[in-house]
Amino acid sequence: MGILENRVALVTGAARGVGQTIATTLVREGATVVLTDVRGDQGRQAAKALGARASFAELDVTQEADWARVVDETVRTHGRLDVLVHNAGILHMGTLENTPPDVFRRVLDVNTVGPYLGTRAVLAQMKTQQRGSIVYVSSIDGLVGMNGVTAYAASKFGVRGFAKSVALELGRSGIRANCVCPAGGNTEMYGPWFEKMAGFTEQTKAYTDNRGIPGVVSFAAIAEAVLYLASDSSAGVTGIDLPVDGGATAGKFLAGFNTL
Repeated sequence: MGILENRVALVTGAARGVGQTIATTLVREGATVVLTDVRGDQGRQAAKALGARASFAELDVTQEADWARVVDETVRTHGRLDVLVHNAGILHMGTLENTPPDVFRRVLDVNTVGPYLGTRAVLAQMKTQQRGSIVYVSSIDGLVGMNGVTAYAASKFGVRGFAKSVALELGRSGIRANCVCPAGGNTEMYGPWFEKMAGFTEQTKAYTDNRGIPGVVSFAAIAEAVLYLASDSSAGVTGIDLPVDGGATAGKFLAGFNTL
């Protein structure tokens, strides 16, 4: 029996990448999972591949009406909603001068306002149940600063603060809220930007190789962290930031120092 047996979960941004891997992991552990995304065809294919305990609903996380529809359908179909994973996100890379106001607002709208709308949408059901786990996928760019990602970093720092307030406000209703903070280097998200740089392969390698555990953190590792926070294995855990970053936020590995 899996650790999420008889639980119902909703995962945003689940048509591909990290979100799809999270959904796969939750199904593996016995959950009934509603995959959501703006990519309808990909999302339906991803859900179909997971079998009878998975379904798909098209959802734009910036639209309150979408949230109301999807949450209502989920509860009507399954009778409950135990886990909400906010994974959907977008990235803009560029200097401050090359980040226009409309782009900055759009990143905040998806990455920070989206989780706010989703949390409000599930609130009534989780309060009725007197239980629920909400997992927000932030980033190490929400823990430490980095040049070239002003909008993204602002959005990911913002969701961490939001999650802590939610944890404190809703804990007495049996609802937990936590953040997973993955390391950068996900080529699916960063690739289009790195390809604009001269020597982007070397830049990516340099970015990921000075971690305690060098290289890109796998989608599976991120999904396992989400699973921990979604399940009763973390029953006493709320309001935390869980880096899944190969030690990137612990400091820098300087190879030459190992020769001293």
